[in-house]
Order: sequence, then C-alpha cells, then structure tokens
Amino acid sequence: MDPAVLDDLDTKVPAYHSQVRSLLVVRHGYLVYERSWQGFDAADGQELHSITKSIISALVGIALAERHLKSLDQTVAQLLAAHLPNDADPRWGQVTVRQLLTMTGGLAGDEQSQGGDERLSRGLFQSRDWLREILGRYLAATPGTTFVYSNASSHLLSAIVATATGQSTLAFARARLFGPLGIHSDHVFEPLANHRPTPADVKAYQQAAVAWPRDPQGYHFGFGETKLPARDLAKVGYLYLNGGRWDTAQVVPAAYVRASTQAHVPTGNPLAPGYGYQWWTTTEQGHRGFAAVGLGGQLVEVLPDLDLVVVITTDAARQREDASDLVGETIIPAVTG
Repeated sequence: MDPAVLDDLDTKVPAYHSQVRSLLVVRHGYLVYERSWQGFDAADGQELHSITKSIISALVGIALAERHLKSLDQTVAQLLAAHLPNDADPRWGQVTVRQLLTMTGGLAGDEQSQGGDERLSRGLFQSRDWLREILGRYLAATPGTTFVYSNASSHLLSAIVATATGQSTLAFARARLFGPLGIHSDHVFEPLANHRPTPADVKAYQQAAVAWPRDPQGYHFGFGETKLPARDLAKVGYLYLNGGRWDTAQVVPAAYVRASTQAHVPTGNPLAPGYGYQWWTTTEQGHRGFAAVGLGGQLVEVLPDLDLVVVITTDAARQREDASDLVGETIIPAVTG
C-alpha cells in the first residue's frame, strides 16, 4: 500500500465523512491502516446493524457442515414446526433455508427495511412471540420467485440455528465462530426485546464491547442490533477472504463461502447488484467483491483479487451512507503491486 495515499484518509474522513467512527484496512493479512474518531478506539463495541445477517449466514454454514441441518432445502415448516400457527399460510411448507438466505422466501419487506433500516415492523416489536408473529403472516409472493429485503427472514435463520443445534445462537457462535477467530465473548450484554429499557440498560448497551439482544422467547436477533469491536469485524472479513479458513482450521466450509458470496438474485441496487447468502456482491473500480452492509454505512467489504478487506463503522443516527465511497476513491488507489 502507498502510505502517502492511504494517509489521505486522516484528513478526508473528518472533513467529508464525519459520521465515521472507525476505519480499518487489511492487506495480505496485515492491518495496514486503523483509525478511530468520535472518542472511539479499537476495543470499543460497534453497532453492526445488518452486518449481523452475514454472521448468521456463517453460523448456518457451520450448522450445515456439522449436520445439525441436513440441507439448505429443508423448509421452515419442518424446522420451526413448533412455532407454526394452526392457520399458517400452507406455503411455509415450501419456504427453504436457502430462500431465507437469499431473501426470496416470499415474505413481505419489513416496514422501512427497504433502505437498510434494521427496525422490524412496529407490530413485531409489540408482539409477545416474534416467531409466531412472523409465521402467522400471509406470504406476499410465491417462495423462490422474488427478492425482497426482509429482516424477518434473517430472524427466522437465527431461530433455525438455535433449534437445529440445541443451543442459543450466541452459544453456537462462541463455540464455532467467535472462539476460533479469537473474538472475546465472555462478557456479552443480552437484553430482551419488549422489556422497557432502564437508563442502566441503555448505559450497559452503550458500554458493551459485545452485545446481542434477544426476542421475548430468547432467540438472538438475526437481523441486527449486535455489537462487536471493529477489529473483530475485520476478522470475519478476512475469514471469508480466505474461503472460511482461519490458520489451520476450516471454520466455515469453503464451498458454502463461495456460494454465499456469489450473486444468486438481482437486487435492483446499482451499488450492490447481486445478493448471495446474506452477503451483497459488489464491484469497486473494476474489482469484483462482496460486502456485509448495515444501516448508516456499516461495512465489511472484501476484494479478493486485491487481497483486501475494508471495515467502516459509523454513527448510524446521522443517516449518511457515503463513507463507502472511500473504498474506490482512496483505498483502492493506495494499492500498489
């Protein structure tokens, strides 16, 4: 990397992208650039928003490799039968894990989620049983036919991971993903949804390095609201850059990683025209890649031909998503050789 070009980020970020909290660049496995702003540092937890979906996808791949799941073609009706209302839409018997991963399960888009907002519909957050609320919905499209960005789909995947493995999503992640990557998750704040947060709860969430909220039945959110330090996000990106391998361990099956990061359906989004298994496919300055993306510009972008991983975290409340421009404007031009 050309340090003179890369160091332009020191002035560009504060001047033009004041929402950015942290920016990390990994090249050939080396952390070549790391800066934090707004009083944050490398150890602070960052709100991932929809990057959570890509982590859930990794857990699905691991569960499949360990035969907790027989196939990605197993259906929601089979895997979550205990939560299916008696009057449920019979087409839930056709909705597969693969379709949930590619957002083609036929679910309607959640309120405000089309632009990447993590908030599920107000009715769901008011529900005492999120899974029955989701599974009680009439499907908006024939399963497997239409891409619609759906937070509910990702929450069903978290419940499927927990049900299939016989442990919470967080416990499975600790044992099979966070542990091998050296992501320290001994102290995790796990607030329950539908509980009116006290000032102490809010403070605990703000101060937590790792957090993963749960729905009223205890299923960890599959769509967002998790927190991890930015360096841990870089580990997830580097894991996928290397085909799911970390040191000598194959953490996520290589074939699953390849399938996850290929476009299975068009999205209609010119910046990320394809969608894989809870990952977006991208092209930056002619370099094909893939990305985990969250509300407000949270980003883990991987460009395999450059052996490059970029992590950006932001203050999502500022509602700006232009920080990703830095990848094409400054970071790629800094690549040499």
